[in-house]
Amino acid sequence: MPLAGNGKGASLASGSRILEEVRHEAARWIAERDAGLLSADDEQAFLIWLHADPLHEAAYRRLEGSWQAMDDMPAQARILESKPTRQKHRIAGVVAAVAVIAIVGATLDMPMRLRADAITGTGERRDVTLPDGSIARLNTDSAIEVDYADGRRAVRLLSGEAAFTVAADAARPFTVQAGSGTTTALGTRFIVRLRGAQADVSVTEHKVRVAASADAETPDWSAVVEEGQAISYGPDGATDRHDIDTYDAEGWTRGKLVFVDRPLAEVVAELNRYHPGYIGVIGGELSQRRFSGVFPLNDPMGALDTIQRSLGIGSTRITNRLILLHS
Repeated sequence: MPLAGNGKGASLASGSRILEEVRHEAARWIAERDAGLLSADDEQAFLIWLHADPLHEAAYRRLEGSWQAMDDMPAQARILESKPTRQKHRIAGVVAAVAVIAIVGATLDMPMRLRADAITGTGERRDVTLPDGSIARLNTDSAIEVDYADGRRAVRLLSGEAAFTVAADAARPFTVQAGSGTTTALGTRFIVRLRGAQADVSVTEHKVRVAASADAETPDWSAVVEEGQAISYGPDGATDRHDIDTYDAEGWTRGKLVFVDRPLAEVVAELNRYHPGYIGVIGGELSQRRFSGVFPLNDPMGALDTIQRSLGIGSTRITNRLILLHS
């Protein structure tokens, strides 16, 4: 698709495209409920999660319909032979859940792919030169739509994450739309990431103005975010501006993944973005263990091996496409 003005509508398909992480969480709840693994407290936690965000319920209901078709899977039988009873059902359930995610996810991504002017696959990064000479560096599994016209330079982040280096042009503001808000460059470099209905904006050079509203048309609020600061916004409003380490924030643009005292669940979620398969963590306690490290983006499996050795944990692997970490 040429990178040129196209007059497409401004609405982001966040209502129809359920974020990958939300689908994974929904599938985990379905699998554990179906296997009878949830305690009364777990059931209460599930209900809190379900009603915390409309995206959660949408993902759960969508996957619930597909779950019935996944009762008999050969992979399940192979795993069940070598695991303790409770672990068996949990791992088998995750295997089925991953299969459901793959089927539903491919369908949901198609409309976004048709809209995109530039896109990256899993583990891929790509520099895109825009018509004015600005650079959009796309991270893994990301997509943008470009809409340049007289008096404006607009880019829509459809999925994933992108770092923007903006060419100066005072007559034509440079704006990135993501979710329900926009980021307008008042300087040179910034990063925008979409996570479902939430967008994260990090400023690594100069400053930007971030504005957002429920309909992404008439802003309900706006804020100037300075170099070395970040902000997040979504349907529930915006976070306070907070300081960041710009070197760490730009780590992925240099081919590095940087983790500083992060829960294992968050570390694994990041690795999943760069791995052509699925890595899961079994057990709430394990998912909250803290980890720090720096890894090359192009070797998520090497990173995973290091994490296992550092934390002293095990894994069940059905080739490198499906890996489940456990105590």
